[in-house]
Amino acid sequence: MTIQQLLKLTIPKLTAQKIDNPHLEAELLLSHVLKKPREFLLAHGEKKISAWQTASLESLIARRLKGEPIAYLAGHKEFYGLDFIVNKDVLIPRPETELIVEEALKPIARSPQPVTLLDIGTGSGCVIITLAKLITNCKFLAADISAKALTVAKQNAKHHGVAKNIKFLKGDLLSPVIYNSKFSILTSNLIILANLPYGWSAWKNNTSADTVGLRFEPKIALYAGKNGLELYEKLFKQIKTLRGDITALCEIDPRQTGKMRQLAKQYLPQAKLQIKKDLCGLNRLVIIDTRCPLGHRVSYAS
Repeated sequence: MTIQQLLKLTIPKLTAQKIDNPHLEAELLLSHVLKKPREFLLAHGEKKISAWQTASLESLIARRLKGEPIAYLAGHKEFYGLDFIVNKDVLIPRPETELIVEEALKPIARSPQPVTLLDIGTGSGCVIITLAKLITNCKFLAADISAKALTVAKQNAKHHGVAKNIKFLKGDLLSPVIYNSKFSILTSNLIILANLPYGWSAWKNNTSADTVGLRFEPKIALYAGKNGLELYEKLFKQIKTLRGDITALCEIDPRQTGKMRQLAKQYLPQAKLQIKKDLCGLNRLVIIDTRCPLGHRVSYAS
């Protein structure tokens, strides 16, 4: 069987299951099996496929028809024009999360002093690694409570040639920095990047996301308490103990806008708060600028 013939048999299966972009997905999965770029398929449609390659594709298609995300099947996902390794230990990067990268670049450009970037709940590392690729005059830290997620993030950092630029830490939110003796109490210019779990009990039944696909992603990366803001509340309590110029960029579900405002006012009453919309026009990013006069002054120590 040739590449063209196999794709012709595969695409209708995906179409029948109402998979978006069945042609693209069939090509991506076959590219993964053949370890060739999609362009190779288009240019070599007459090339014959072995029996084991056909069986491998059929196995992947069967898993896809059961709802498993194609990113996990192919083992990678694009984010901000870069390719990232992903598996079931990390959340699949979303296009809306690119807004964190775009908004983080603005205060960095305005700052006359060196900036420390701290990506908490880094997952695959897509946010901090993208920023490390784009800029060089910052300190880069990434933390996650999951050792398995950090393994994936380190693989991605190595893949993109920035492994030496990023310090990866295991722990809960800001704890690895605040309570780590390796970090000095020194500089104030800190930008916190937070795409924390913000799902709640009823969220998976009321979101426009692919709820079938969500079943395959790590629960620890998706859900946080009854209203999805448990971890953000904990983060704000930690920020309250810091002093210096701090900016926190927090991704949310649009329906959490009001509650996030309330939490920020409760724990960081002097902070300036902005809401940024994603490309769909939905509230997606909460930006908090605060100067806390008391507490720890935390920065990266070289």
